[in-house]
Amino acid sequence: MKILVFADFHGSVDAIRRAAEISRSVKPDKTVICGDLFGWSSPSEMAEPLNSMEGVLYLVRGNNDYRTAEILLPCEMEDNALMYHFRRTLFFTHGDRYNAMRIPPLLKNGDVLVYGHTHMGMLGTNNGVYLCNVGSLARPRDGQPCYLILDEGGAILFSPDGLELSRMSWN
Repeated sequence: MKILVFADFHGSVDAIRRAAEISRSVKPDKTVICGDLFGWSSPSEMAEPLNSMEGVLYLVRGNNDYRTAEILLPCEMEDNALMYHFRRTLFFTHGDRYNAMRIPPLLKNGDVLVYGHTHMGMLGTNNGVYLCNVGSLARPRDGQPCYLILDEGGAILFSPDGLELSRMSWN
């Protein structure tokens, strides 16, 4: 099982197209976008590349996503996504509500919180919960565009060129 994660496009058509290319190259079982898909460009321009994403697509609503644009999407946008893989619960959210400082109460030791919102990739732990901030391909605040892959071994942040930036193993 391989899960590819992106966040915080904010309407960047170039970044969503790059994400679709990465998805076709990585060939994940699931692709998750942790919010803030929409922004400056037209919603239809942002929705079109989603149709070529590999794997089952999950869209999580961000604080800048508007319900009026959701009709153009290939699947519904949810407030969060909950999955069970790698012998642990995975909670995908945007990051404005739940994040490293405010962990969802349903997560326990060994579970995983995946989020965006800060536009800075980060892997870590808090009280035994694995924290994965996917960062942003479009508007990284630390200057490093990135995306995330989760698999049986752990979480890995990658640059857009596929270079490994950071790794965290599930212990």
